[in-house]
Amino acid sequence: FFLLSVSFKTHHSRAHSHHTRSLSFSPRPLCCLVLMIVSSTNLSSSSQVSSWRGKSTFLKTTSIGSKSSSKISHRSTRYKNIIKMENFESTPKPEGAPECTVYYTPELVSKAIAELTAESARSAIEERGYFTLGLAGGSLIKMLSGLKKDTNEENKIEWEKWHVFWVDERCVPLDDPESNFGGAYETLFKDVPIPRENLHAIDDGLYEANEGASAKSAEAYDKELKSLSETILPKGDGGLPIFDLLLLGFGPDGHICSLFPNHSLVKVNDARWILPIADSPKPPPERITFSMPVVNMAKRKVFAAVGEGKAEMAKHILEDANKTDGSIPAAMVKDAEWLFDTTGSSKLTTTHVRFEFPGTPTLLGLDTKEED
Repeated sequence: FFLLSVSFKTHHSRAHSHHTRSLSFSPRPLCCLVLMIVSSTNLSSSSQVSSWRGKSTFLKTTSIGSKSSSKISHRSTRYKNIIKMENFESTPKPEGAPECTVYYTPELVSKAIAELTAESARSAIEERGYFTLGLAGGSLIKMLSGLKKDTNEENKIEWEKWHVFWVDERCVPLDDPESNFGGAYETLFKDVPIPRENLHAIDDGLYEANEGASAKSAEAYDKELKSLSETILPKGDGGLPIFDLLLLGFGPDGHICSLFPNHSLVKVNDARWILPIADSPKPPPERITFSMPVVNMAKRKVFAAVGEGKAEMAKHILEDANKTDGSIPAAMVKDAEWLFDTTGSSKLTTTHVRFEFPGTPTLLGLDTKEED
C-alpha cells in the first residue's frame, strides 16, 4: 500500500481574489500499519458528491475536451488527515471557458463571496479611492454577512468609500419585505458604518402604489447614477458605467436582474442605464432594472449557484443555452465567474471546474465523528 500525503501551499490567485489552496501529492511508503478494508464501490456518474456525512465521500468532475477526471475518496475515521486520491488528473481551463469554482459546502461559498468582495473593494479603493458594488436581491446578500465580522486590522474594510447599488428593485416602499434594498439593509448595512447616502436606493417617495411607478422610478435612478463623479463610477465604451463588482443571482427561468426570458427589455441597447418594467411575470409587476449592456460593462460579474434548486439551470446556462437570443438572459452575461457548492454543480457535465481545497469535512473540522 501507498499513502498519498497532502501538502498545502497558499498563494494569491489573480482570478480569485481570495486565498486559495493548491495541492501537491507525493506517494510515500507505508510507514505505519493501517488496516484498510475497501469495499467495492460503484462511483456514480453524477459530477459531484454523494454524501459527506457517511463513511465515504466521492467527488468526480469532467472537463471540456478531456476525458480526465478527479475522484476524491475521504474516509471519516480516526486517521483524520488521510485523503486517498484515485486517478487524480488535472487539466488547464480551456481558453474562453468560464471561471468556475466548486466549494464543498454552502458556508464555504459564502466565505468566498465575502472575501472576493472585500478584496475587490480594497483593489478599487487603492486604484481610485472608491468601490462600486451592484447587488441582486434574494439570498445572495446573506452571503455577505461575514463582512460584519471583519477582523483584519491590516486591511480593514473602508466602508465610507463604498457605494452600493441595486441591479434591480421592486417599486415598493423601502421598508417593504419585497424591497431588495430593505432586505440588504436589514441583513448587512444597518450593522456596518457605511454612510446612508452611499446606499443608492430608488426614491420611494415618487410613488404611492406599484402601478405606474416604474417609468418615473427608472428615470430618476438613471439620472442619479449618471450624476455621480467618474472617480466614483467610471465610464467606459459608449458612456456606460463600469461597476467594480456585480453580485448576480439567477432565477429558475434563467432571468437576471429584472430581465426576464424573451422580454423586449433583454435586448435594449440605448442611452438608458436603468430600464422600467411594468409587466414582470413575477409580482410585483412594476420594477426597475439594469440594462444588459450595463451588466456586461462591469469589471467583474459573479454568480453563486448553491443548492440543488440551482443545479439544473446552472447547467443549462453554462452548457446548453443560446447566448444571444434572450431566451436565457443569464447566458448573455459575458466573462462571468461562477461559485458553486457541490450540489449546485451536480448537474454539470462538460463544464471545466476547479475544486477549491481544503474541501473535505475533516480538513475543515466540520466532521468530528470517529468510527470505532
